[in-house]
Amino acid sequence: GIDVLWDIDVPRSSLQELSRDTYQTFEVRMNVPDQVEAGAYTVVFEAFSEEAYVDNSGRETRLRDTLAFNVQVNEFHDMRISMDPRVDNPIKTSAPGRVVSFEVNITNYGNVPDTPSLHNHTSARDGDDVLWSTVPGMGSLSSWSVEWMQVEQIGADLFTTVPCVVTQSTASAFPEDRCIFMEDKNAYRMPQMEAYTTIGMVAAVNIGTDATLTTRDIGLKVTSLHGDAEAGGDHDDSPEWAGEDLDSNELIVTLRLRAPNLKIVEAEASQENAKVGETIPVRVVLANDGNTHATDIEIILCEQRRIDDGIKRDLRTEGCDDEDIVMRQVVGAILAPTDAEEEKQVEIYLLYPVSAGSKAVYVMIDPTNEIVEGSERDNIVYLPEELSSNAPALDVAAEVVSATALPGAVVLLTVALFGVLFLVGAARRGAVKARIAEQSSLMSVLSDEDGF
Repeated sequence: GIDVLWDIDVPRSSLQELSRDTYQTFEVRMNVPDQVEAGAYTVVFEAFSEEAYVDNSGRETRLRDTLAFNVQVNEFHDMRISMDPRVDNPIKTSAPGRVVSFEVNITNYGNVPDTPSLHNHTSARDGDDVLWSTVPGMGSLSSWSVEWMQVEQIGADLFTTVPCVVTQSTASAFPEDRCIFMEDKNAYRMPQMEAYTTIGMVAAVNIGTDATLTTRDIGLKVTSLHGDAEAGGDHDDSPEWAGEDLDSNELIVTLRLRAPNLKIVEAEASQENAKVGETIPVRVVLANDGNTHATDIEIILCEQRRIDDGIKRDLRTEGCDDEDIVMRQVVGAILAPTDAEEEKQVEIYLLYPVSAGSKAVYVMIDPTNEIVEGSERDNIVYLPEELSSNAPALDVAAEVVSATALPGAVVLLTVALFGVLFLVGAARRGAVKARIAEQSSLMSVLSDEDGF
């Protein structure tokens, strides 16, 4: 059997002295312990006298009588989910595309082993009312997901998280100490938990990149293998979430989505052509209609062959090559709009350097996607007309001629240098020969004089 300390209240102070053949009636209060496993228990009451006597075995004792009660503790199912405020916070601020983790405790407060399942629920707002979906899943948040992980202790004060084992519901065996994810049912299940035990879990909420910048509630729920209250399972498990219907096996976490949302409202050039080497001012109006400010915003002018929506899509996904960036500027910050404003705008001017020919110019903000935004679909526009030099065809031709004329000039200069070197060399050779002839003549004269 199982030895359990029970709280039994016997009113000893009210007990009376009894003479022979008399009795006293009194009430004994028996409180079943909060944490007692289901099963059959025996509670024994013993009556003692003030004076000892010799019993049938010859031993002295004050025990006069015993009375045994058989107590049957029925099965009780109660799964709970909670969060330790010293460890985590149910309200967090994040942005679209991020992953936010919530650490919770899953406890089996029932008096029998249980194998619970983990779920998530979503809600929607109808005015000031919050309407909860009673069906597990992400509902309309199709780009969102919730992944469960198990907390494991790997040292005295060191913990880590491990993912649930991916398997099928039809598997012949499951891990005894790890949570599992059943792919065929898209469901998470925990290992069997003994009565009154707790396992730490982490719910990682993957926020969709297309998430609306608002406050969103996510419901985390643990359910008993024995079903809900209507099925005779978890005593306080009901499908509803609002108000008093929020049960101990349900926990609401809140995500406040905050991010700037940058867009190009206007982009126009002051003129369409200019001389090669000059600049054309390009007026750009930027706006932020998100719910937080943006800092260090990079704006570039990107040259392309032509104006085309296909090129625009490619630039959005692949970015602008460094050799095509002709102007770059950084805006320090754009504040978030106030409650009375729809957006906060900033006007800037970029100077486009004119080169020979005609080019399509695209204006891009945050080209490297360093800023997390509510949407990045409006971060690129193209100027309605191509920008060009004054005489695009002639300027390009002149550029080609100058590019090919330079090598020819280098060749002619090289030939001329060789000619100069040849002439200098010939002149020096002639001088040397003349000097040699002069020296030979002098030697002949000297020889004749010696003969006389």
